[in-house]
Amino acid sequence: MILLIPAFWLGSCSYSKKFTHTYYQENDTLFQSIKRRYKNLYQEHPFSVAIKDKSFRRIAFEILTDSIKYVYNFEIGEQRLTDTLFKYKFDVSGINSLLSDMQRLHCTWITNLDYYENGQAKYLVFVSIRHKKLKAFLRSEKYFTLAFFDRPRNYDIKGRLLDNQDGKTLQRINGGLFFRINDRVCYSLSANFR
Repeated sequence: MILLIPAFWLGSCSYSKKFTHTYYQENDTLFQSIKRRYKNLYQEHPFSVAIKDKSFRRIAFEILTDSIKYVYNFEIGEQRLTDTLFKYKFDVSGINSLLSDMQRLHCTWITNLDYYENGQAKYLVFVSIRHKKLKAFLRSEKYFTLAFFDRPRNYDIKGRLLDNQDGKTLQRINGGLFFRINDRVCYSLSANFR
């Protein structure tokens, strides 16, 4: 009996890592589409979206301006959401399509993060996913977080993301250690959705 508990616990850890690769590969086309559409919509009007509940219906829509960040809370499909998107001149159908696909993939957060490399500002699309398969017995819920870079990145032999400037130091994003999915996409498991 005592040996079963550690074996079960270790198995649940490796299952999370296996899930992340499998889930990404099964949904690669949709993830790439979400990333591309979000970047295009973001260039028109900077924003981010958090889906706040387990039924994936309530959102926080953050509108970023030069001087202030507005945060609005809506139900997906609510008329107030449409009215707000019109007011700020967003592509309403584009945002609604993005929200629908975020629901399909259990995405809880999408944003554009900035970072600096050789003194130049760079950006990456950052996506978090909450999936019921990432909750293991006796363990807190985990979020599968993806970072989408525009250019290929360096990784060590264990597949960990490296700082592109020196090629040796592990690079953390929002405090998380990220692992390779491909040369432009990496993932982390986190207790936080942002």
